[in-house]
Amino acid sequence: MHGSQERYLLNGAQVIARAAVEAGIRFFAGYPITPASYIYHEMIRLLRQVDGVAVGASDEISALSYCVGASLRGLPAMTATAAPGFSLMVETLSYALMTETPVVLVIAQRLGPATGAATASAQGDLLLAAFANSGAYPVPVFSPTSVHDAYAITQHAVRTAETLRTPVILLTEKETVMSTETVLPEHLTGPGPAARPRFSGGRPFKTYDFQDPADVPPFAPVGGPVKVRVTGSAHDREGFLKKDDPEVLETLRHLYEKIMAGLPDFFFAEQEGGPAPLTVLSFGGTARAARQAVHQARAEGIAVNLVVLKTLWPLRRDLLQPLLSGTQTLIVAEENLWGQLALLLQATLPEIPIHRVNAIGRLVTPEEILEEVRRHA
Repeated sequence: MHGSQERYLLNGAQVIARAAVEAGIRFFAGYPITPASYIYHEMIRLLRQVDGVAVGASDEISALSYCVGASLRGLPAMTATAAPGFSLMVETLSYALMTETPVVLVIAQRLGPATGAATASAQGDLLLAAFANSGAYPVPVFSPTSVHDAYAITQHAVRTAETLRTPVILLTEKETVMSTETVLPEHLTGPGPAARPRFSGGRPFKTYDFQDPADVPPFAPVGGPVKVRVTGSAHDREGFLKKDDPEVLETLRHLYEKIMAGLPDFFFAEQEGGPAPLTVLSFGGTARAARQAVHQARAEGIAVNLVVLKTLWPLRRDLLQPLLSGTQTLIVAEENLWGQLALLLQATLPEIPIHRVNAIGRLVTPEEILEEVRRHA
């Protein structure tokens, strides 16, 4: 106990699973893989308590396919894997995107490529997550920085999937999933459950109905009172397979427009320090090292701004600019070989020079970030 306040000793997997179930997830399918197996185990335990369903799949392809099927039937669904498993899920992820099926996919990053090192943390899967579909349609990617904010970010991921009828990726890492920390009750709060827009009648049902490309089509479950046509092929609003039809292209553009229009509601970032000519930007577990480095730099009298991104994709210039007001030099710290988030930021804000601090096979240290800050101060 700390005074009279309750405290809990929890790891990131426990917090993510608890947040998902309390946000409304009622179906989980998974295949064991380190470090995501911790989430797999916890989801099986928690879903029993709320009359949910947890399935051990025969492989990763089946795991995500089960989730898509459950979601189409009306059960909010989630799976968890690491990069080798995600590589197998890519086709089904595209199917969920094309069919506008809400599903949350947790990637617990580890050192790659291929089997890599299962117990070594990394942040090398961002570009894989962001562009894992033909046409690079935007699939929202979220990233908690610690056990403490994993609850809220997980619930935002569930809410985004449900309200926008889209697959969503929660990109975490071994250090967050497997680390155990003291958690206070205020860390276990979030936006709560969210309902996908339901069809309520009034006009003939179309599986992919919208008036404006940014609209989210109302949902009706497969096997319910109205006929639902679901296809991963090019289709019109009713779900009929077509290709030589202007409505098909409108439907494809709609997949992009609804995400970009909804982005302000699910763009999450922290800023500490305010406008300064120098900004340190990071995400995930590396953000903790960045925060420590910035605090030390300020103690040395260096004017530096800290930005921590928790929505990593898609990025929109108008949402990033207020966080980087006055920035003349941007230092991006991330645990991968050459800077994947830095690449995305460079494409979004080409006028700001970016310097990278990277590491693989180990955590980026505060000292490495601080040295780069001193170099450009």
